[in-house]
Amino acid sequence: MAKELFEVHSSMTNTVEGSSVDVYVNTERICPNMTNAEFRKMFAAAQDEAVQKIEMRLAALDVWSASERARVWRWFGRNDEATHRRLRDGLTKVLEVVRGFGPENVVRSGSEADHATGCLPNSRTDGVAAHVCAPDTATHTMAIDLSFCTMRPWSGTGDSQASTIIHEATHFLDTMATATLSTR
Repeated sequence: MAKELFEVHSSMTNTVEGSSVDVYVNTERICPNMTNAEFRKMFAAAQDEAVQKIEMRLAALDVWSASERARVWRWFGRNDEATHRRLRDGLTKVLEVVRGFGPENVVRSGSEADHATGCLPNSRTDGVAAHVCAPDTATHTMAIDLSFCTMRPWSGTGDSQASTIIHEATHFLDTMATATLSTR
């Protein structure tokens, strides 16, 4: 019986006769109502929408019109220069993280990869669409909960996949370090 020899990675191969490389493929679905390939496509669309929304906010902050100052006042109760600068700097960092999300950054809530971030099992994650471990600035891993799988892609008036992606990215300590759910 002939063995199939193939390169696994540029630094790891079984192309040497008699060598072997074990490869583990995680086939657990992130969303039970779709394949992981379908999930990646759906997430990428929501991610693109999130990028557009952040870019719109940054453009509005650059102009810093009276209507934008009023918007910031409505949401944050202040619109001074320090708040303006914090939003501008923070959203620029959030945009970089959101643009960088790839399949390796998105895991199923409660999975081994979720636990590997170091925050579970101490974080309260019940009832959320997604969560992150704020100190996880090396991998920016986002754990997707089942409710994310059936959310609308975007809404200007309520929760959506795109707004969840943005919201979660603001929690990382190297973006805006916004308050996360309290720990038990």
